[in-house]
Amino acid sequence: MSNISEDNIIIRLVTENDKEGWQRLWKSYQKFYEVSFPNDLDDFNFSRFLDPNIKMWAAVAVESSSGKIIGMINFFCHMTTWDFKDKVYINDLYVDEGSRVKGTGGRLIEFVYDEADKLGTPSVYWCTDESNHRAQLLYTKIGYKAPKIMYKRKGY
Repeated sequence: MSNISEDNIIIRLVTENDKEGWQRLWKSYQKFYEVSFPNDLDDFNFSRFLDPNIKMWAAVAVESSSGKIIGMINFFCHMTTWDFKDKVYINDLYVDEGSRVKGTGGRLIEFVYDEADKLGTPSVYWCTDESNHRAQLLYTKIGYKAPKIMYKRKGY
């Protein structure tokens, strides 16, 4: 797994020392989507990111001058019946409001593309809310809108 560095921003996988910065963005992400998860889920997820036996990771965007984590992306690998190769799903992406529109979100996604290629699983996908128009401006540049509609079990 690699680091990407450009324009004072380093994109890399999380380390144990990143928990506080990751958690700050994770809480902001929840606020943005008007959801709330218990703190022990934060701990559970973060431990999975660091476990080499689990195909779930988080990467962060770090300002090299300040060391501040300004963006995070959480992703995992899973099997599919539609291909011999696994797929990578981007579960969460968030960039600090003050650091947006500077290419950080796109670079986080590109980092996942690179990691997926290294895993031999180049198929990467994600979902967003229909109302998240700002993010969709980025997503149509770095990917394409799939012709699928998501359904969910009632009550979950």
